[in-house]
Amino acid sequence: MKYKLLTIALLFVMSFTLTACTLQDLPVVGQYFGGGKASGSITFWGLWENRDVVNALINNYQNANPNVTVTYEDRSILNPNDYRERIFARAEENLGVDVVLIHNTWVSSLKDSLTPAPSGVFSAQDYSSAFYPVASDSAVLEGKVYAVPFYYDGLVLLYNKDHFDEIGQIEPPTSWEEFRRLALRLTIRSGEGEDMEIVRSGAAIGNADNIEHFSDLLGLMFSQTGVTVPANVDTTAAAEALDFYTTFYKTDQIWDETMPEANTAFAQNKVSMIFVPSWRILDILEANPTLNFGVAPVPQALPNKPASWASFWMLAVPATSKNPTAAWDFIKFITSEEQELALFSEASKFRPFGAPYARTSLAAQIANDPFVSPVLETAPNAKSGYITARSGNDNAVKALKDAVNAVLNKYTDSQTALKNFKEGKAQPTSNK
Repeated sequence: MKYKLLTIALLFVMSFTLTACTLQDLPVVGQYFGGGKASGSITFWGLWENRDVVNALINNYQNANPNVTVTYEDRSILNPNDYRERIFARAEENLGVDVVLIHNTWVSSLKDSLTPAPSGVFSAQDYSSAFYPVASDSAVLEGKVYAVPFYYDGLVLLYNKDHFDEIGQIEPPTSWEEFRRLALRLTIRSGEGEDMEIVRSGAAIGNADNIEHFSDLLGLMFSQTGVTVPANVDTTAAAEALDFYTTFYKTDQIWDETMPEANTAFAQNKVSMIFVPSWRILDILEANPTLNFGVAPVPQALPNKPASWASFWMLAVPATSKNPTAAWDFIKFITSEEQELALFSEASKFRPFGAPYARTSLAAQIANDPFVSPVLETAPNAKSGYITARSGNDNAVKALKDAVNAVLNKYTDSQTALKNFKEGKAQPTSNK
C-alpha cells in the first residue's frame, strides 16, 4: 500500500512537470488560489451605462475567455432606491445573478451576502495599491475584498465663467472663505426689505429642498472637519459644519426656495456656482450645450488637511452566484487598466466624456480633461458615507433633509438636530 501511494504521488508530480501545470490550473483547487480556468456562464446586472459600451468590454473578455458566456442585464428601469431594495431584499435568497453593480456605501451592509474575491484575484494589499483609499474603506472588510470600483466619482465645483468675468474673477475659489465672498459678490437681488428677491444666486447652498446634492455637500463639510458619518455626526464639529452650511441661507441669503433646483438653475444661468458629482455635468451639457462654465476641485477648510467626498458604484459577486470563479475572473478583467481605458474610450463615443478612472495609475491619462480631471485631483483624500444622494440611500438623505429644515425653521439647534438624525428620531415640528 505504501508503494502504491508513492507511485500515485510520483505520477501526480510528473504530470505537473511534463505539462508545466500549477495548482492554479486545476479546475477545483485552482479557484482557491485565484487562477482557475473560468468557464460556464455568468449574468451581470448593470445600471445606466450604454449597452454598447458594456458589450464592448464583454466582447473583450469573451475573446480572451471563449469558454465563458456573459449575459448583461440593464436594470436602469429601476430608480436607485428601488434597485437597492431589490438587492437587499433578495440577497439572502437568490438574485439569479453572478456580478452585480452596488453602491460603495452598501458593501458593509451586504458583506454577509457577498462572496469575497479569492486572494489570488485581489489581495487586500494589491487592492489598496491599485485604487483610491475610499475604495478600500468601502470594500475591504476583515482583510477581504468584497467589491471593486467600476469607476470613481465625487463632488466637484461648477462655476459660470461669464458670471466670474462680470466681477473680474479669473480662478475658482480654493477655500470656503473665498467661496463665501464670491457667492455674496455674485448674487444679484431686486427690490428691498421683505420684497427683495434673488434674481441670480451666487451659489446653490444653504438649504435642502431644492439642492439635489445637498447631502453630498454636507458630507464634504463633515469630512473636512474630521467628522465620520454616522459615527460622530452628533458632535460639536458636525454641528459647526451644519451651522456654516445654513449660514448661506439664513444670514447671507444668497439662495432660497424660490430658485429652481440647483442643477436646473445652473443650466439656466440663474446660479453661479453649484456642487455636483461629475456625471451630472453630462445633464447640464445636454440641457445647455453653449453654457460657458468651468469645473474645479471642491474648496477646502484646511489646505494642509484636504478632504473630498466620493460616491461611486462597484462590482460584487453575490453569495448565491452559481459561478463565483468566473464572476471574479470577469470582474478582475474589466477593472484592469486596459479595460478601464477601453471603458472610457467607448463611453466617449456616445457622450462628451467617460466616467473617471478608478485606478490611481490612470489619473495622468486624463490630467488635461477639463471635465474629469478635477474630480481625481482630490480623490486620494476622499471620504464617503450613507448620506450620498442618488445612491439608493433615500431614507438617510430624507432624514438629513429633515434635520436641515429643523434648523432653518428654528425648531432646534444643529447639534440636537444631528443627534436626532443619528438616532433615527423624528425631527421636531414646532419650537413650542
